[in-house]
Amino acid sequence: MADQNTKPRTTKDYLKFKFKHGNRPVDQAHVKKLMSSMSEVYVPQTIYVNKRYEITDGQHRFTAAKALGLPITYMVTDHSLDDIRRMNQNTKNWTLDDFLESYVTIENKKDPNTVGPYGVFKHFKQITGFPNAVCLMMLGETGYVGVNINKQFKEGKFNIPSGNFEIAKKQAKQLHKIGEYYDGWKRRSFINAMLSLFKDEAFEFKQFIRKLEFNRSKLYHCTTVSDYIDTIERLYNWGNKNKVKFRRFNEQV
Repeated sequence: MADQNTKPRTTKDYLKFKFKHGNRPVDQAHVKKLMSSMSEVYVPQTIYVNKRYEITDGQHRFTAAKALGLPITYMVTDHSLDDIRRMNQNTKNWTLDDFLESYVTIENKKDPNTVGPYGVFKHFKQITGFPNAVCLMMLGETGYVGVNINKQFKEGKFNIPSGNFEIAKKQAKQLHKIGEYYDGWKRRSFINAMLSLFKDEAFEFKQFIRKLEFNRSKLYHCTTVSDYIDTIERLYNWGNKNKVKFRRFNEQV
């Protein structure tokens, strides 16, 4: 254990500090904001390092102060990256992208030849252009985004069930196809509605696209998942003698 009573120290010896492998990437835009603020009034804020002088918390403050030639106030602690992640789970310090990059780095270090769940998540996000919430919804175990899946993601416990990636890729391709006719195809409530319909045996995607191609004005922005399913159902049944009724997202199978 490091001495918890260690007092903060001050130095301009920037070379003694290192960035810790697996920490979140430095956001240069945030660094510029800090530099602007520090240029006006510099109020030293303590950064935390381990015994190897790897920065565990405060790498943005360090980078900004170093760029301005300002002294670094630091404290040596025994906080690990896991400690820092836990402390930041319910704050704005770490975004989901920060956690993603951190865990991808850890996965790559453990086994460079194998892509872990966070690596798959990052790849899926890059090829689809979907935001984190949608990627969690499509790849995760629960099929929806909530407190639990976000918590699991931040704690490094995110998992992609077998076959989910291939299913999600197919669904992403279908959603992009819808985008040719409907500009709200990336709306979270719309995607949620479509994910519900993809699981419904009564829903045939090719038939839906045919109806949408000739009646795109009938698909419009809705507020809720249920409203979207109602709207899609009316479009899907347009001109049909035999009407179908789709399950709502909260109905039992």
